[in-house]
Amino acid sequence: MQLTPFILLAGVLGAAAHPSGHAHLHRSAHAKRDTPSYVKNVHVKPIPKPTTTSHAPQPTTTSAAAAAATAASGASQSNSYVAFCGSSASKAKRVTYEQVMYTGNTGTSDGCPWNSNIMTVSNSIADKYKYVQKFTNVASETYQVVCGNKIGADGKLTGMFKVAGQQQLIFSLAPGETKTVVADENTQGVCAWAPNEVPVVQENGQYAGVWGEFNFGDKSNGGWSGADCSALVAQAYNLPVPGCRMSHGGVDSTILPGGQATNAYVKGMEAVDGVGLNIVPGSVVIEVQVGYSG
Repeated sequence: MQLTPFILLAGVLGAAAHPSGHAHLHRSAHAKRDTPSYVKNVHVKPIPKPTTTSHAPQPTTTSAAAAAATAASGASQSNSYVAFCGSSASKAKRVTYEQVMYTGNTGTSDGCPWNSNIMTVSNSIADKYKYVQKFTNVASETYQVVCGNKIGADGKLTGMFKVAGQQQLIFSLAPGETKTVVADENTQGVCAWAPNEVPVVQENGQYAGVWGEFNFGDKSNGGWSGADCSALVAQAYNLPVPGCRMSHGGVDSTILPGGQATNAYVKGMEAVDGVGLNIVPGSVVIEVQVGYSG
């Protein structure tokens, strides 16, 4: 396949596109397809430290932008529906296949801040959103969760790095607590978690922990969605692997503490295709168990 110079330089961590078109964070480009199909990807090594010269657009002063910024900060939520910043305008825009493949929706249309397409909302209004993940801490200690788009504010695969000019969604989960994370249409991203605080790779500033990857309403593949648990980043740097379980429609993707996996990605599976949840177009609710131990 044709790979961009950035992909060739950086290498790829993560595995493959599913029949849904869902893929790991570092998905490479592939031929456009009219129906869901398997896609082979190339994976080499962890991405090097990104540059820090680009900055995310500043939020608008509209009430929707302010509400989205509050949601993205992980602050307490009201019981009122909050629209995604810029969503009403962005729905009317057409995007090219190339834009969808390399960027998708990162929340930045109409001057909105990067990552405003991913936010927490009150559990009581989860049913008002199309793409939902319900995070429940099933462990006995507090966990931190960090969520971001796969594509960073600089337009590169830096969404899960600590880079100047972009702010991931960060929140904590007490034992037994559930929080709802919603995403806008055509969002491809990651939530990473670990006890107390998600570790950052010292060599390059990438968030580690265990990853729950997601792809909602992929416009390049007919609106299919997908998700999976992944330990590839943590294992690449010999860091601890917490537990993960993502469930939808009776299908699970799981990783036990330490890295034993079922229908999920662990070291040695960098070139494997078709793992995880493959979800037909439509509304999605994924149940996520943070700190899963079987």
